[in-house]
Amino acid sequence: MIKTALIGLAAALAAVLLLLASLGFTPRQMLTMVSHPVAGGTARAGAPPPSFASETPPRHARAGLAALDYGVIAVYLCGMLVVGGLAGRGVKSARALFLAGERMNYVLVGISLLGAYLSALTMMGLPGMAYGRHDWTYLVQLPWLVVTGAVITRFILPRYRAEGVVSIYEFLERRQHVAVRLLASASFLVFAVGRLGLVLYLPSLAFHTVTGFPLAWCIVVAGVVVTAYTALGGLKAAIWTDAAQVLVFIGGALFMLVAVVGEVGPARFIDIGLAHNKFRILALDSDVRQITTWWLILETIYQTIRIYGTQQDMAQLYLSTASTGRAARSVWMGVLIYIPLGFVFYFLGTAFFAFYQVFPDPDLPLKPDQILPFFTVRHLPAGLAGLVLAAIFAAAMSSIDACMNSASTVCIEDFARRFIRRATSEHFYLRLARGLIVVWGALMIAAGLLFMKVEYAQIMWGKVMGFCTNGVLGLMLLAFLPFRVDWRASVIGFALGYLSLTLAVRGGINFLLWPVIGNTVCFLAALLAHAVLSKTATREQASESVRQIPHAGRSKE
Repeated sequence: MIKTALIGLAAALAAVLLLLASLGFTPRQMLTMVSHPVAGGTARAGAPPPSFASETPPRHARAGLAALDYGVIAVYLCGMLVVGGLAGRGVKSARALFLAGERMNYVLVGISLLGAYLSALTMMGLPGMAYGRHDWTYLVQLPWLVVTGAVITRFILPRYRAEGVVSIYEFLERRQHVAVRLLASASFLVFAVGRLGLVLYLPSLAFHTVTGFPLAWCIVVAGVVVTAYTALGGLKAAIWTDAAQVLVFIGGALFMLVAVVGEVGPARFIDIGLAHNKFRILALDSDVRQITTWWLILETIYQTIRIYGTQQDMAQLYLSTASTGRAARSVWMGVLIYIPLGFVFYFLGTAFFAFYQVFPDPDLPLKPDQILPFFTVRHLPAGLAGLVLAAIFAAAMSSIDACMNSASTVCIEDFARRFIRRATSEHFYLRLARGLIVVWGALMIAAGLLFMKVEYAQIMWGKVMGFCTNGVLGLMLLAFLPFRVDWRASVIGFALGYLSLTLAVRGGINFLLWPVIGNTVCFLAALLAHAVLSKTATREQASESVRQIPHAGRSKE
């Protein structure tokens, strides 16, 4: 396990170095970027940074999208609908809709896991963070994903496969009680609403930024398209469309990176980054109210294990493969590709910053999350700009389709099959599943409209995850213990986890520590409650045995 993780991390690092070399960076320049960052501040102390503005306008500058760009986007959206319709043929049961027949190729599943994890939050959120005031502080999260890959493939995934579950929360019922299962399921459904809305909002914001179309209409149209192809094809459609979408996504990111760095030049890029301290990585303060390196690492380990191990949309993808070994390979594939890809997007945000230091633009957007689509429409050639915007939609849809499908799965497997008492056929559940996907599409659109005033999507995403999924990782860890924990203790721990989270929020503790606090309190409080309940039960049994002794004696007389 450790050997695999180290090999994967080395491969990811090699991919990053190869990318930098291909962009024209020398080894000395690479060392300069990582050796000068300091642990605080967004600009150097003392004199203000020098001006790098150029008198020559950038190449390919233009005012808006061309007809060819709109055509590319339209073809892409129509293509997704066609794929959804083709993938939905032959689906005869809800289980087949949810798990794609459990015969999906692990490479496709690995790409789909990558797409479900990165989303438009990566394509627009990470460049926005690096372009804005956060610089590269979040970059420290990337290498720690190998810990997640090791934990999931060694401990969690094999257990789910052995149990043969469709909803992973069914595992909680088998190990504890139905009440614990329903608690975790309900938490996931609340989280799904927030996630779907936020991920839909970002590509809609991109389209609104570059076209001027009303943001609300952009949200509605994008939501209708992704709901339609997901309802038609289920998980199979999600996996096949994700494969195409991730390729478009990666291609668009790499093309933009080459275009921006090529325009600015590696040497000037580094000079600007150093002058404005944009390569700042480490923030070694230990203040729990601040976003620091320590809390970023801790949050990464907690949250990514929770995402891959307790989030239905991620688990459902790797459960669609034919064997445990193939499922493990798909997880490693998704994790290890994300590490260099995440670096690309942080690097891209800094490249945008350098570009607009050289070529100032009075119309720069106020929201950092808008910088990528703004650059796209202003400086990419016709057709390619449409392809990049399609990539932004692809990034969103690759997360949305899996999440909608899994939310429908949880509704069917954890609630409908339990509470619908009359005899029903699999055809009924198949129709119900597709209907529920439409319902989730409507909820997604409503949530997307509520997120229209968000400034940093990546920050809001952390808050949504930290609050809506609090305690679920704690419940799952209890289920994986070698002994059976009293279900009442788990419920007590879950409640105390939310109480501790509420106190943390009110106390101003930064959102990175929310999942750490809530899940740790849930786990430890449940263990303590289990010990108390077990001791109480033992005493009651002993007292009952003592009371029965005289009766036994009199019966013999």
